Amino acid sequence: MYVELLQDMICTVLAGESHLFTPREQASLSAFFTMPYDARYLFARLLQRKRDQWYRLDKLEYRDDVQDLAQAAHNLCTPFAAPLPAPPASWEEAELYRFAMMDAEMDGGLPARLELLTVDELKTLAKQLGRRVARSTRAALLDALLAKPTNATLCFQADRLGLQMQSTSERLEQAMAVLMQGGCLRLVPAATHLLDRVALVYYRGLPVLGSMLTSAILQRTRKYHFPSYTVQRTPDLFPDRAQLLSFERACAKAEEADQFVEAWRMNLDAARACAQLLFDCEATWQDALSQVRALWPEGVPSSQYARMRFHAGWPLTRVLFKGCEALARLGRHEQEAVVLQQLLAQRYFWRGRRGAWHERLSVIAARHGRKNEALQRCLEALNDPDTPWAYMARLQRRVERLESQLKLPLPSRHFFERLRSPTQVSWVGVRWVDTNAEPCDTPSGTQVRTRWRADNGSACSVEELCLERYAQQGFRGFHCEGDLVFFLYVLLMWDVLFAPVPGAFETPYQRAPLDVDTDAFLFARRPIMEKQLERIERTGGLDIIQSVDARERPLQTYAQGCRWDMFSTDVLQEVALCLGGRALAVLCRVICEEGGGRPRGFPDLSLWRYSDRQVRFVEVKSPNDRLSESQKVWIDALLRAGIHVELAKVHDG
Repeated sequence: MYVELLQDMICTVLAGESHLFTPREQASLSAFFTMPYDARYLFARLLQRKRDQWYRLDKLEYRDDVQDLAQAAHNLCTPFAAPLPAPPASWEEAELYRFAMMDAEMDGGLPARLELLTVDELKTLAKQLGRRVARSTRAALLDALLAKPTNATLCFQADRLGLQMQSTSERLEQAMAVLMQGGCLRLVPAATHLLDRVALVYYRGLPVLGSMLTSAILQRTRKYHFPSYTVQRTPDLFPDRAQLLSFERACAKAEEADQFVEAWRMNLDAARACAQLLFDCEATWQDALSQVRALWPEGVPSSQYARMRFHAGWPLTRVLFKGCEALARLGRHEQEAVVLQQLLAQRYFWRGRRGAWHERLSVIAARHGRKNEALQRCLEALNDPDTPWAYMARLQRRVERLESQLKLPLPSRHFFERLRSPTQVSWVGVRWVDTNAEPCDTPSGTQVRTRWRADNGSACSVEELCLERYAQQGFRGFHCEGDLVFFLYVLLMWDVLFAPVPGAFETPYQRAPLDVDTDAFLFARRPIMEKQLERIERTGGLDIIQSVDARERPLQTYAQGCRWDMFSTDVLQEVALCLGGRALAVLCRVICEEGGGRPRGFPDLSLWRYSDRQVRFVEVKSPNDRLSESQKVWIDALLRAGIHVELAKVHDG
């Protein structure tokens, strides 16, 4: 199975996009097919594991699938081409003449090989060689095994010691060979990089489930059943090799930026590194922007916008706006403003982020006393057709506040409709005190959630406590933060989500379109979306839910948002009937306009009472907590759709 899936991936890529690979790369991929099956199997399995690692053959659990593991390793290490003469076109080209290497070529010599042994094996070696160790730790054992004789002993018995040192080294090597039984194997980095490039072309980005064959394996073993859709590969998605390599490098930079974002919450050095990454990539981003401007000087056509995600400028734009967040974290606001202005000067990449960029520029200007400039930034954002709806309300409030601070005459001011507020309710609970719990240290900045006493006397979360209170009023519900509504959305909009949009479905292993959660999603589907929303509002959507649920639930289809384990058919139908067609259509529209992905900021609790067809969405807060901006916008959207929303605050009684 592993071999077949890897070969299918290689064949699919080479059949339509072989022009993206050099003759030597194509020859290397062809050489893979000529190896014996066991060698191909071993290569495919090791591709799924951590890269740039040495693997002991005696520890690989493939003996049921590989008849002769040592021979398979030997075949992987056998050159299939002559090394390139110097100077090579690249280090990868120079190394592409075999798929693996054995530990005789391991950098680091004996110390590196000893690192592959377990502590118990190191103890065995030390005992065999007569090395005394004070402590049986890995570090102490390694020091003892690698220790050299003292200078005093060398002077006293120089000739004899020289012979003894050679003998000890040989004994150590022999003992290690017995322990490791077959040596160690490592895939050549150039070969793994080549297959990573094949996977990038095949999956149109990083593989959906991590390692390159995982999603295909899960499908083949029937652990996952992916949705049915028309796979339509775009042969000219990467026009030439240069653009592919640029995109590959840009994706690596974007991934690096994301890692910095995760790290800088605890370490400002990560923010500094992310800011430096921004400046390192800025010139490359400008070059990418010049390329697309030369191609489409009047702006990218809406029909082509989705393809921009596969241009190097797309991940590089991500590096820039993540770098802006780092500059903000470091307080370097003027530099941040310069980059934000560059981002706003283009409409080729990440247009859906423009609202955030406008708002941030306004905040920077206001903080530096430039209130008029801050106001102008907000007005530009409100007039920008690419500003997402989620930013409109906060920008409007900022306009009103700035105009008040500037003391503009009333006739010159803007007055916007206010966001609607939820009904506030209060519940009284008893905090849970565990007298048997031992004190424990928590990382700095980590909050420990308060536990409450449930009706049965056990500990529960504040959301579970609220569910009990609403159950006393006859409501059923879940603490799911929008998962129930998102599930309904996926079922109702199934034909829209999985419509044959160019560039959306390039492989058989996708939970959702490739452009989901981007602004390209709406651009490509607006006509079919409007038609489906009209049908939902007119009919109530129950027939759509029943049809899709009956077809996909028996298969447990692995589509984004489908929680077959959590929400039954009856629950979905009851909630849909209580909501009604108009409310369902509004909810689906809002999610589509946000990129078709899981809603952010949706209320905590989803509740319904079927007897009188009532639905309530409830945000749970402690007495001093405030609603976030995304929560305020979602609450307003729900209220405008005629759905009852409550803000529940729990007090200690």
